[in-house]
Amino acid sequence: MKKTTKIEINIQHEDINLMGLISQVKGLEREIAEQVIYSVENELIEEMCGEEYERTRYQRLDSKPRTLKTSVGTLELDLKKVKDKETGEVFSPVERELNMPKGKTVLEDVSLESIEQIPKLSYRKAVKTVKELSGSDLSKSTLWRRVQELDLSAEPRSDVDVVMVDDTKVHKQGEESFNFLDLALGYNTEKEKYSLLFAGVNEEWSDIRKEIGKEVDLDNAYVVCDSDREINEAFGDAKGIQICHFHAVKYVDYCLWKEDAPKNFRKKMRRILKSRLSTLQNSVKKFWRDEDTERLKDRIGWFREEMNQWVERAEGRDFAMAANYVRKNREKFLTFAIAAIQGDYVPYTNNKEEREMRELAYRAKRIGGSWSEHGLRNVSLCQLVSRLDEKLFGKFKEVYLDEAGTLSFDVSLAGG
Repeated sequence: MKKTTKIEINIQHEDINLMGLISQVKGLEREIAEQVIYSVENELIEEMCGEEYERTRYQRLDSKPRTLKTSVGTLELDLKKVKDKETGEVFSPVERELNMPKGKTVLEDVSLESIEQIPKLSYRKAVKTVKELSGSDLSKSTLWRRVQELDLSAEPRSDVDVVMVDDTKVHKQGEESFNFLDLALGYNTEKEKYSLLFAGVNEEWSDIRKEIGKEVDLDNAYVVCDSDREINEAFGDAKGIQICHFHAVKYVDYCLWKEDAPKNFRKKMRRILKSRLSTLQNSVKKFWRDEDTERLKDRIGWFREEMNQWVERAEGRDFAMAANYVRKNREKFLTFAIAAIQGDYVPYTNNKEEREMRELAYRAKRIGGSWSEHGLRNVSLCQLVSRLDEKLFGKFKEVYLDEAGTLSFDVSLAGG
């Protein structure tokens, strides 16, 4: 049943400009919210208790103050109580009607505003920012507790043909030094759209692969990753594995450094590998423009020969670690080129995932904090879902605020 509440607003003003008007009218939100609550309360009291001195099942009692911190400011309410003569129960009709949370002074909408800041800011800065912007108040510890209680998860899409996987280290609470934040993104090459497949903490990649495999047909999907052995083994049954070219160059440089290669030799070998990879990338880009298959096949053959020469040069200087890495992964550097001949687009880097990891690093690694597994997972999910799936994050907000109902507004000038 729809109910109507009429509120008359009288505004006095003097020497006000437009920006002053807009700034100060924001203060009406709290006043209007309080008056609507009182209006609903009066209707309920009248329905239950009737006219004053009328005998009904419910008896009017004194009012009791209630403070609620909301996104429109702090509501200072004086709510009336009634007593059920049959059961002896004493309660506030408007608290029950509007589902006001028992024992809470901070409403979920304030938490939600701060939770939306959590992907970007620390707990302390999030509550400070929301307080400055909306005037609402929330403690750092309350926000932390409500983030721990979040029930948020990814909704993997099955229409992806490329999967990007990676992990990163984050400081951990307790004796062990690090948590490992695991991330898998899906990419639909036809729609050119990314989605979140998985985000977890300290998970085994074999288990992650099983979880992703419930939604994604990995027999028909390519995986883009770095050289991590566990990742490569877990996704070994995918349609193909493409090792990120940027990671490959970095890892080769690390291998040569680890083997005490002279600085000039290390720079030369890194430059040669980077140049050969760049030439291959350009050839694939040309292929997508003119689809000259024979030219690309020739380039693939040329690249294999160049890598063989690179390995021989490294082995000739007894740098076996670097040579073995390139020999073992040469074909995984080529996956995107071979896929192109088959008509499949595969990125040669996982740059998109690296950008997401960078955003997570701003929040989780560069604030100097240590994390629990649950807290890190929830904060990461907040960030990833809000960035990659706005629709899903919208659903989460609806659930978080519970059944909110609707309000209809009709604003007009008096006599209009």
